[in-house]
Amino acid sequence: MLTAEENERLTRVGPGTPVGKLFRHYWQPIAPMQQLRERRVMPIRLYGQDMVLFLDGKGRMGLVDDRCAHRLVKLDCARTNDAGIRCPYHGWTFDTTGQCVDQPAEPAGSTFKDRVQIGAYHVQELAGLIFAYIGPDPVPLLPHWDRLVWDDVYRVIAYAIVPCNWLQCMENTPDAIHTIYLHGEFFQTWLGEQGIPKSDPRWALASGFQKPIIKHEYGMHKYGLHRGWLIEGQSETANTWTSSSPLVFPNTHVTSGSGRHDFGWRVPIDDTHTMQVVLRSFQPGNGVKVPKQDVVPYYEMPVRDEAGNFLSLDTVNGQDFMAWTMQGEIMDRTKERLGDSDRGVIAYRQLIRDQIERVEAGMTPINVFRDPAENVQIDLPTVLDRGHAWGYAADGSYIRGSVTAADRLPEDVANEIEDLYVEAARRKNMLVEV
Repeated sequence: MLTAEENERLTRVGPGTPVGKLFRHYWQPIAPMQQLRERRVMPIRLYGQDMVLFLDGKGRMGLVDDRCAHRLVKLDCARTNDAGIRCPYHGWTFDTTGQCVDQPAEPAGSTFKDRVQIGAYHVQELAGLIFAYIGPDPVPLLPHWDRLVWDDVYRVIAYAIVPCNWLQCMENTPDAIHTIYLHGEFFQTWLGEQGIPKSDPRWALASGFQKPIIKHEYGMHKYGLHRGWLIEGQSETANTWTSSSPLVFPNTHVTSGSGRHDFGWRVPIDDTHTMQVVLRSFQPGNGVKVPKQDVVPYYEMPVRDEAGNFLSLDTVNGQDFMAWTMQGEIMDRTKERLGDSDRGVIAYRQLIRDQIERVEAGMTPINVFRDPAENVQIDLPTVLDRGHAWGYAADGSYIRGSVTAADRLPEDVANEIEDLYVEAARRKNMLVEV
């Protein structure tokens, strides 16, 4: 367990807090690019700080403080033009650097606007996601993790606003044992209660998760926390044990398996809200060419309805959302009782402490990249997660619906992905007709 002071130190993310200072050294995903194209102006809250993301008339992205410098109107309601974002109250307009470029009611020739500026922050697009950096100079490179720059994968972005603190979301990643019960036993019970036929691929998914984990180990990894586990029926040569499925510090979860890869961030919105962002990369292989994506599709994962009912217990992420939010807005770690199976959680907390201390000592935390040569493609291990839980079976065969069974993808997107996998299986004569 933690003391109340330690729990505060590891959970609070606002300006000046230890974790708030740490996180401000990192780029974080804040929105799908296609969502911004559709909306043009979007409110953004990150580490308890309110901003507005916008796309001006010339296609330039900006992220600025959320209030007009004139009469403090929130710019959530603003519109954009070729010059920038324009406040609807009096027409003051700010460009992507936060500089005021128009004050239409001021006298001709006035230089007042040249002396007015609002805060502006760094944004970049990669893999269909918009990333923001709101920390100290010098600005680091946006990390090119391999999943973000791979060719020939079909990408989908999923996100959810989860009403709880970021740490209990992220502690899920070094907790290997929860998968057996939450995504295995609980999932199978839920499927049975709903009367889902055994031919549904979700049964196979839940069955894969329910396989016992014989042993699991954790330690430092170059990019964060090493995770290794040995599943019943596997030998110690299995790459789930010999390799690493790292937790990428500070807040990224990496999962691979049988034709799909998830790269997911738990982004602190504020102390009691977290945005779960997942970039799903589908890789059918077998010589199947994935069509070029001019637009990376996105969808929002539901958490609860107005009555408080959990809405997506048929998905792996939805099951996680239930567990995280049922720990409370900010989990009270003074009352927890940790056992040997929680070694990963303990190791992750220590890693956070270590990196906080680095920042407090004026040093740079891990995974802050400044060398372009190192950042062309940052390769991570590709570990098969249970060999069949996410798509292809261990023998390479495929049943339609398997690779999208863990999610509630939009129907047209799911069908396009499934068609790719069906074609790949047919090429190898490994398609299983159900």
